[in-house]
Amino acid sequence: MKITTIASVITIALIPAMFSSACMAYTSNDVESVNSGDVASTTEVQNDTTTKATTVSAEAIDAVTMSRFDDSPRYFVGIIAGSSKLNGTDIATLGSESQEASSPDASGFGGLSIGRYSANGGSRIYYSYEQHSADTTFDSALSYSTKTSLHLLNADRIFRADKSVNPFIGLHFGYGIAKSDSELSSGYKDSGLVFGLQAGVAWRASEQFTIELGLRHTVLPDNSKEWSATSGGNTYKFQSTQSTLSSAYLGANYRF
Repeated sequence: MKITTIASVITIALIPAMFSSACMAYTSNDVESVNSGDVASTTEVQNDTTTKATTVSAEAIDAVTMSRFDDSPRYFVGIIAGSSKLNGTDIATLGSESQEASSPDASGFGGLSIGRYSANGGSRIYYSYEQHSADTTFDSALSYSTKTSLHLLNADRIFRADKSVNPFIGLHFGYGIAKSDSELSSGYKDSGLVFGLQAGVAWRASEQFTIELGLRHTVLPDNSKEWSATSGGNTYKFQSTQSTLSSAYLGANYRF
């Protein structure tokens, strides 16, 4: 009887302790499970973020290295305007006295062009027409203008063709015509082959439009042309030689 009573007392005392141990073990396992899940979830988020960052970086690199524009062959038309300076020598003789004209100042000019860009945009070939003028003035107030027309075939090498800003350098050759324009009784006209260089930088503002800033230097026919004209009742003998033409211009092209 006493033994049974003692056993009951021991059992009643041990049950709460066993229940408490079981609860603690369960809670510990739960926490470990939750912690493991959180770590796995955090790792997945970090891996996903790293993958997205790598993808974005790769896309950014591709955007920089890939051409921004269509690189198929394109025709274009253009217009240019700027300032040019005609270099040469003009001498007027009256009787035994001769006088040389002062060097002409720079004056405005304009031109048109039409041509074609290569498949990768790295070069272009085009025809251009330019109209220049220069005022020739002597000490005796004698003066006349020289009009110079250029018909040119041009070829340019374009650098950084896959970028928006493109430096270029090129050659041109063609045919030039120079003639006097004044109120004198007569004038002169000269013509011949011309050639030269051009260089500049272009900004491709859009798929179709390009703006460029450039310099040109053209060697003209170095022919000495003798002619005579009457002014104020006096007959003058002139000797005109046009040697080079230098210009700076701003232009705009449209591709199609």
